[in-house]
Amino acid sequence: MYCPLCKNTRYIKAGFAKGSQRYLCISCKYYYTVTQKSNIKSPEVRRLAFDMYLEGIGFRAIGRVI
Repeated sequence: MYCPLCKNTRYIKAGFAKGSQRYLCISCKYYYTVTQKSNIKSPEVRRLAFDMYLEGIGFRAIGRVI
């Protein structure tokens, strides 16, 4: 994660805004929130996980592999 203004990766947590975590950039003192926090996997990865599940592999094992 990086600052939208200066692209620096040094930040600290700075409270919450509307339920989202706010961050403070150390170099430019800009407050920002992460706009996209998605962990949606691509269709290929989802298909691979589904195929592994059908083969009888457990959920935790699939999570470790993927």
